[in-house]
Amino acid sequence: MDSYKALDRNKEPSSTHSLLNKGMVPGIIYGKNSEPTKIAIEDKVLRKLMETGSFYSTILDIDIDGKLEKILPKQLQYHPVNDKLIHFDFLRVQENTKVTVEIPVEFLNQDKCPGLKKGGVLNTVRRLVELSCFANKIPSKLEFDLLESEIGDAVKISNIKLPEGVTPTISDRDFVIATLVPPTVEVETKSEEETTEEGGAEEKTDEKTEANKEEPKDKKEEDKESK
Repeated sequence: MDSYKALDRNKEPSSTHSLLNKGMVPGIIYGKNSEPTKIAIEDKVLRKLMETGSFYSTILDIDIDGKLEKILPKQLQYHPVNDKLIHFDFLRVQENTKVTVEIPVEFLNQDKCPGLKKGGVLNTVRRLVELSCFANKIPSKLEFDLLESEIGDAVKISNIKLPEGVTPTISDRDFVIATLVPPTVEVETKSEEETTEEGGAEEKTDEKTEANKEEPKDKKEEDKESK
């Protein structure tokens, strides 16, 4: 596993503003029964780690003056105006440290799923599932095979095989992760403008009809007067 160098802020004290100007992000490592450690890491290193998609569920080795610390990223803070990364919190872990992590769910065989082939839509309710486990048992992802799924089926947490010692933090119900719903059918409706135009045309037609009905009566009266 790669390690990432960090600056010990206790040995090399610098203001937050000064660190940020140097491209460093200040942060802290904390953990049960241990003193917090103030460190700083290069902004570009943190951003590269964040791009992996599993930043919050990966144990990292941090090198602080030659001493390795195993940590789990817990929180990032950003500047409210420019969205610049300004602080981070890391949790110090050991193999037997119990942690809470959010793990992504991947759906396999979507191209072969009977329900999707019939026009169904995979409605994802939870893209991430919060799990409780030991630090050395964190799964990289959860998987569910859609090979036999039909329209109307629901994928629940009980349908996903979890590694030994890994449990969902929601334990009081068998919650839904995704559903296979029928295709959406769009119903064509006339716009208000079209309805108004049609109504106007009908009104004009009615007026013309009434005029035609009155014309013969007027003509009879004219013929009678001429006589």
